[in-house]
Amino acid sequence: MGDFTAYNSRSRLALLVLGSAVFVLAGLWMSGALGSPPDSRRYPHAVVLGIGWFSVIFFGLCGAVALKKAFDSTPQLQIGPSGIRWHPWSDQTIPWSEITDVTTWSFKRENCIVLHLRDPARFPGRGLAARLSGANRMLTGGDISISLTGTDRRFEEALSAIAHFGG
Repeated sequence: MGDFTAYNSRSRLALLVLGSAVFVLAGLWMSGALGSPPDSRRYPHAVVLGIGWFSVIFFGLCGAVALKKAFDSTPQLQIGPSGIRWHPWSDQTIPWSEITDVTTWSFKRENCIVLHLRDPARFPGRGLAARLSGANRMLTGGDISISLTGTDRRFEEALSAIAHFGG
């Protein structure tokens, strides 16, 4: 078995951008930017407007990130004899000797590979992944959560590579 490498998938990322655009449009409608906002018997008008603007901002940012990734040809995840390198976290390869356990975490059909490290401080993250690491740790119980959403490889393939190389 050769090294496992996952790249960004333009077609999958295009679907994420399209989905984000739908939610942005729904948010614009709810906020009244596309005409009169919907009436709700359940929620006050201010809540509907707030949800609308939150949707515009949140899904707009999600779509922008997915669009940016569509033009990034850097390998996102590499698994081989030397260890695991997850580009959104760091350019460093984490050696197998520093990985104490690999678990999985799932929520609503979204699967993550969770790395548990001997000394997490030796492998600091960067960007959004690092900023969200505390929340990820609380949810998953591990140090680094790896998602293959938007890549050209499947979760099961990555697990198979981890079993092969990590023993």
